[in-house]
Amino acid sequence: MSDDAAFVDLLETLFGGLTRSPPWEAFLRALAAATDTTYATMLIGRGCAGIDAHVTPDADPERTQQYRQISEADPFVGLPEGQVVSFSDFVNHIPARFQDWMDVARTGQILGVDLYRKPDISVRLRLTRDDSTRDFGTVEKALLERLIPHLRIALDLHARLTTTQAESQLFSSAMADLAVATLILDRGGRIMRRNAVAARMLEDGAILTEQGGKLDLRTHAAAKTINHILSHPPAAGEESQFEIAMPGGQMLHGRARAVPSSAYGDGAWVALFLADQTRPAGPSGDTLRDRFQLTRSEAALALRLAEGAALADAANELDIAYNTARSHLRAIFAKTGTHRQIQLVTLIRTVGNIQAI
Repeated sequence: MSDDAAFVDLLETLFGGLTRSPPWEAFLRALAAATDTTYATMLIGRGCAGIDAHVTPDADPERTQQYRQISEADPFVGLPEGQVVSFSDFVNHIPARFQDWMDVARTGQILGVDLYRKPDISVRLRLTRDDSTRDFGTVEKALLERLIPHLRIALDLHARLTTTQAESQLFSSAMADLAVATLILDRGGRIMRRNAVAARMLEDGAILTEQGGKLDLRTHAAAKTINHILSHPPAAGEESQFEIAMPGGQMLHGRARAVPSSAYGDGAWVALFLADQTRPAGPSGDTLRDRFQLTRSEAALALRLAEGAALADAANELDIAYNTARSHLRAIFAKTGTHRQIQLVTLIRTVGNIQAI
């Protein structure tokens, strides 16, 4: 693997596989081929004990399960962080249970490296050869050593990706149940994403619907309003407010926010947030004060946020300074046990739904 082009190919399988499921198999196959190894294995767990993920491409699943059952007997653990070590150089005594497994698996030569990532992730990379083959040499050891800094980066990226995906799913689930319809449109009015509330409004068709994948407004005035927003979107980081007349004289209150094109592709343009008039009303200020021991000012701010207002807009509506609103919000977080606005809004809407039952 002295050829830099071959090493770059190996790195491509490492980083290119981070978004795939499972993420490590292509890299481990490529690593096994590059080192003339029977198996390349990655074991990931918390701390030094336990295995949360055991990835050995093309291995017999039964053999993998057998290892998991006796993994506590494996003496080839706790290697010096970031150092490539061979089994024969590290292990002085092999427990009988593990020796039996090695004999059945015909595992004779093992080369490994352990990496530890914050907060307490332990990653073991192992190269295994059949006991009838030659020992690992300096070439294989040098390759692993060269890979270590890239492995650290890849592991950190994968942890960040999985955390972000999990948070996104949680927040999306929470937002889908709020009484605020969310639509993301491209510059031509094509609907790129909608939450559950928006889907109900489109299906109802009282004021807006979907035609050929695009947002279609029922009245000329509403269409004119939305078309103006699409042709003159808010500046990055800013919002614009608007109203659309509903049948019966009610007003549908909305906000528009620019969406970075990189988030949804070149066509992304604007996100619309519309207050759904068909959902049950939220809790009263008295309910919030009784339930969470909020002051009158804190309850009023919490209600505005639950209705979909941004903190700055809520401060303007309540005629209080923005810094005062921030101070109220910190107190509300502390009293409700929440840490972010989306958590707070979800909690308040839940309280409102409970009161309506």
